[in-house]
Amino acid sequence: MRILVDTIVEHICNQGSFTIACYNDLDADDNNDIIRTVATYAILLVTGLMGVKAKHDGNNMRLESDTPPVLLAQLIAIRHGKFVSEVLEPYRNHISAFWSLEDVDQTEADHRDLLNLYASNQILRVAIDQHTIETSFDDAWDCAPVRFDHLRSFCGGLATVFTNTTSIESDFSILKWEMDENCTCLMHLSLEGVFQAK
Repeated sequence: MRILVDTIVEHICNQGSFTIACYNDLDADDNNDIIRTVATYAILLVTGLMGVKAKHDGNNMRLESDTPPVLLAQLIAIRHGKFVSEVLEPYRNHISAFWSLEDVDQTEADHRDLLNLYASNQILRVAIDQHTIETSFDDAWDCAPVRFDHLRSFCGGLATVFTNTTSIESDFSILKWEMDENCTCLMHLSLEGVFQAK
């Protein structure tokens, strides 16, 4: 993989007049360091995104394993120690960049409190036990008390899918249909029409 130096310089220039002025004021060695840093970042970004794969099984149905637990029914099925070590810890550094230590600790406490409330509150237990994998995120969490808002926010972040073209390419592959020379620029509505027709 390689990136042309001219492309990087063009990207820097696209950032505006202040960036151009700063870049032009530097000597050649500093400019080369900036170009090398931007190129390294871009390559790391691209290689990271290349590892993103659609969460589908062989029948193109959503993959229910290897996905983080985000619904109440999934969370109450996990012991607190396992939640901390396998769900919270892998994301602790990332969420610590946006949340205070108290917020992260409150997320952990919310899970422990949820387990206790589930065990002691029959109304909540019946409501959660009725949830299935088809229950939407909001419907599942609307039956929980507001006091679990840290846990809900954390799980909402885990449930948010990073958008990419992999799932779209997967849909086209399943449909056995490719864009031809007559259909090179389709709007979303047109694509939806093609999918529905298939």
